This record gives sequence, C-alpha cells and structure tokens, in this order.
Amino acid sequence: MITRVFVLGLLSFQPMSGYAIQHYLRLNRAEQWAAILPGSIHYALKKLAAEGLVTLQATEQTGYRTKVIYAITAAGRREFQRLLEKLWNTPEPHYPTGLYAALTFLNALSREQVLIALDAHIAALQHELEMWNRGEATQNVEIPPEMRDFVRLSFANGREHMEVDLRFLRALRERLPALPHFRPSLPSFDEESML
Repeated sequence: MITRVFVLGLLSFQPMSGYAIQHYLRLNRAEQWAAILPGSIHYALKKLAAEGLVTLQATEQTGYRTKVIYAITAAGRREFQRLLEKLWNTPEPHYPTGLYAALTFLNALSREQVLIALDAHIAALQHELEMWNRGEATQNVEIPPEMRDFVRLSFANGREHMEVDLRFLRALRERLPALPHFRPSLPSFDEESML
C-alpha cells in the first residue's frame, strides 16, 4: 500500500517516469523509513496502469533507453485520496511482534542460538540507527524549509523507536544467560465444552 501511495502521490504533483520516481525515493531514503524498494516502482506502475489509476502519457528516447512518462488519472486521484485517508486513520503501534512471539518459545532453541541471533539483531539495529542518523543529516539540506520541522519530528520518532528497541534487546541479551529454562504454562480447557 505504501508504494501505491508514493507513486500515486508523486504523480499527483506531475507526470513522471519510473526512473524519476525511483530517484526521488532514493534521495529521500524511502527504502529505510518507508520500506519501499526502488525496484518495486516499475512493477507498481504497470499494476496501476492495468487498474486504470495511471496512464502512459509519453515515451522519450534517451540514448539506448526508452523513458516512459506516466500521469495519474481521475480514478488514480480518488484512489490516492482513499489510501491517504486510510493511512491517516489507521493507528500503527510500534512493537517487534516477531521478537515477542519468539520469546514465547525461547527454550525451543539452544541458549547459544538465541544469543547469537540477539547479537545479530543488535548489530543490525545499531547499523540501521547509524544509517538513520546519516539520513537525517542529509535530509535537512534537501527538503523545503516549510517541511523541515515535520521531517525532524519524523526522524526523532524513528530514532527513539530504534533506541528503545536497542535498550530492550541489550537488556534481554544481558539477562538471558542467567535465565533458567522454563516452559510456558498453558491453561487447561475441556475441548468438548468448547464445541
């Protein structure tokens, strides 16, 4: 959905090629903060065109490459509005559900395996935080002045989430070696009374 929002939203400003959309997303590091892979743009454009939400406006020859320029349709503008309203109206709590699920079954793997996985998780999150901070430094230069406050707030929010997750992972890593093995206690129930 996020890729659709970005493609339709950018095309609502002006007709663009898939390459121009990819370039914009790379400059803004959308892969990092919006989980949009630049390679997904051309697929999204073809899908949106098949749905009648964008249309091929022109083709331009640049050297050996053909550049296809897309424009948003009236239906595409309506879809963009619908998706944008959905984003604004859908709360997204942040918590690592996969990690919480894995903790439920902590003793199904050896402690050594879990510690190795935690170390890798911590290293990856530290790297992501470093990249986030570098991205923030370049963003402040490239964005329009009227948007800088919102961008700063967004970067601060993302950084705080990562820092909280790092504190949690480090505390878990520190306590895990001394934690005794346990088995989750499951409530008893009578299957026949459930029917």
